[in-house]
Amino acid sequence: MKCTKRFAALVLAMMMAFSVMAVTAAAYDSADAHAHEVCCENEIEPRIKTVRCTKCGGSAYEHTEYLNNKWTTWLECEDCGWKDYK
Repeated sequence: MKCTKRFAALVLAMMMAFSVMAVTAAAYDSADAHAHEVCCENEIEPRIKTVRCTKCGGSAYEHTEYLNNKWTTWLECEDCGWKDYK
């Protein structure tokens, strides 16, 4: 019984390792690697939430800071300096 459990655990671990490798290889698709890299670069999004500035049309980033004993969130445009507190 003890040997059977060890063997079953080994088989399960091997199957999980193979599935992780197979999924990674299928996602990469080495035959068309260059096209895959290009399409992924187009889908990268910023970590900071951005919206279009209402004043100049540039990029306004969301900032959050702990001010005056509370969390404050505001939008700030990188081009014109416009700020909008939420």
